[in-house]
Amino acid sequence: MIELAKNHFKKVILLNINRKCQYYPCHFDGQTCLWCFCPFYPCEDEDLGEYIERKDGTKIWSCMNCLWIHRVDVSTEILKEILYLIKDKDLDTAINIFEDRELLLKIKEKVKEKYPNNVVEG
Repeated sequence: MIELAKNHFKKVILLNINRKCQYYPCHFDGQTCLWCFCPFYPCEDEDLGEYIERKDGTKIWSCMNCLWIHRVDVSTEILKEILYLIKDKDLDTAINIFEDRELLLKIKEKVKEKYPNNVVEG
């Protein structure tokens, strides 16, 4: 049983800090990769990102300078909020939380109130 637990923990760790990823670190060394694909994209929060111009002149939201969601404290808090909301849901219903943009942005704001800074300390 311990071997099963260790193997599962390896998967969890790879989700959190995937140093084997060809893009690691995309934001900063030691970042958590739990939210590699941000559930809030595009958040349009100018504390975390900005619109930039593409080569063709159109605008796209850039998270290049967002450190916030890749911090362990923030990513863990976001996960806790989502797990709380889906605790009594079946898998399909739980996954559909990512379709509810308004709910996701409420989660972002709640977590941002607790962890407002887009900086990595240390």
